[in-house]
Parts: sequence; C-alpha cells; structure tokens
Amino acid sequence: MTNNQNLSYYIGTLIFSLIGGILLLAMDFAGWYAYNYYAGVRSWGYIGLNELPGGLIFIIPAIFLFYCTWISLKALQNTNIIPNKNSIRLGFFLSLFVFILALIGGIIFILTLEDVTDWWLDGAFYGGILGGLFTSIFFYFILKNIR
Repeated sequence: MTNNQNLSYYIGTLIFSLIGGILLLAMDFAGWYAYNYYAGVRSWGYIGLNELPGGLIFIIPAIFLFYCTWISLKALQNTNIIPNKNSIRLGFFLSLFVFILALIGGIIFILTLEDVTDWWLDGAFYGGILGGLFTSIFFYFILKNIR
C-alpha cells in the first residue's frame, strides 16, 4: 500500500464488514405482527439465526463479511506490502454477493406477507445491505488504486 487513501479504504472495509457480519449473526432479519380483531387472535414472528434450521442461512453471508474483515486486517497489519489483488477482488465479489442476497431476501420477505397488521426489516437486513454495499464500494476503490 503506497498511499494513505488506500489506508482509509481498508479501515472502511474493516468497519463495515465487521459490523455487518455481527449484525447478521446477532439480530433478526425481519418480523411481522398480525391481529384479527373479530377472532381475538394475535400472532407474530420473525426470521433470524434463532429460527432453526432455516436461520442457518445467515451464517454464510456473515462468514463472507468476516473474510472481508480478515483481508482488511491483514492489509492494515503490514502497510508496506501491497495485498494480493486476487484476495481483494474475491472480497469485492463476496461483499457484493452479501448485498444482493440481503436485497433479494428483503424483497421476498415483503412479497410473501399476507394478512399482517405490521411488518419490519430488522438489524440483520440492514447489516447485510449496508455492510455488503459499503464494503464492496471500498474494495472497488482499493482495486482501482492498485491497478
């Protein structure tokens, strides 16, 4: 790494990928609440890591973002050596995949709701969206500066 601009980009990828990965594991993805006044029935639910076995799918994007965190840590540990371009490119595509996966998951969640009073997208959704998007943007700038 030859300039301070790449250092800032690595710090950005470190922060966003770490926070995004933690949010994917620690919080719910989305939830809903339904209330039928006439029947007196209330129901609510959520989608997240706690919902087994389907919730295990949140581990894969979290691992991808933690890999991006590891790339950033390795680059920040030794600032005199330029990191491998292929690992940065892999981090770019993995973080872009996490962004697209969270976006598609949110759209599918919204489209499959029926007869609910209220619904929301929670922390894991925003961790995947923001962590994947900003990590991929910072990796793109790093790749652009390395060339």
